[in-house]
Amino acid sequence: MTTDHLRAFRFQEEVLARTSTRTMPLPWGTAYFNDDFPLRYDANMAIVDRPLGGATAEDVARALDDAYEGFRHREVEFASAIDADAIATGLAEHGYSVEGLAVMVLRRGSDRESDLAATEELTFDDYRPLSLEIHARQPWSSDPAVAQSMAEFRKVLADGVGARFFGQRVDGALAGSCELYVMGDTAQIEDVNTLEEFRGRGIARNVVLRAAREAREAGATFVFLFADIDDWPRHLYSRLGFDDVGQSRLFMRTPEASGRPENASP
Repeated sequence: MTTDHLRAFRFQEEVLARTSTRTMPLPWGTAYFNDDFPLRYDANMAIVDRPLGGATAEDVARALDDAYEGFRHREVEFASAIDADAIATGLAEHGYSVEGLAVMVLRRGSDRESDLAATEELTFDDYRPLSLEIHARQPWSSDPAVAQSMAEFRKVLADGVGARFFGQRVDGALAGSCELYVMGDTAQIEDVNTLEEFRGRGIARNVVLRAAREAREAGATFVFLFADIDDWPRHLYSRLGFDDVGQSRLFMRTPEASGRPENASP
């Protein structure tokens, strides 16, 4: 694991810690919980950031079942792709799907100019309806309570880590957005989304670069994001100046037929 990869991962753990109602130590990591938002999977997940020490997929699955008894999902992220890949087949046998995540750090300039003037910083009250609409359209959101939980959790992020929200309007209506978390000299850009009918207009590009500029102005020298290694936004982020510095693995077992309930969709 590279130094930059580890730095990003530690930041993610700090975000989880600051927005959790409780935590639980595991032999190879930590389980995080927000009992006020049990339907938000990414707020109730385990992080594996230490060597497994001979633990098997059966051991990991059992530990997660014990920790998250009463929750309808299981989610665990491995900092080490090597450790994760070693037990991936076994976790699949326990009903887990896997997603590869690239840690991408802003190191270069964008490939072209963008229209940052078209973007704006949003209050939580401004952002909430768009967030609710974005999540309500996801394939895993047949239950309206799930989308509502996703949208309302943004207030927890604002209170816990000072999350800021940036968006762009089309004909007066918010069409896309992203979030920014800054702590010290490190910043994460997260939850990049554009409503489907407004895609192809450069909105994701604009809001991400606006967030990156705001992060720099806030004192962040290290700006990063996570991207699905198999999805096209990864290539967009590369054009914006983000470089891959490492990979992690996210395993999930959910009652939904497809997708995980926290996806970036530029």
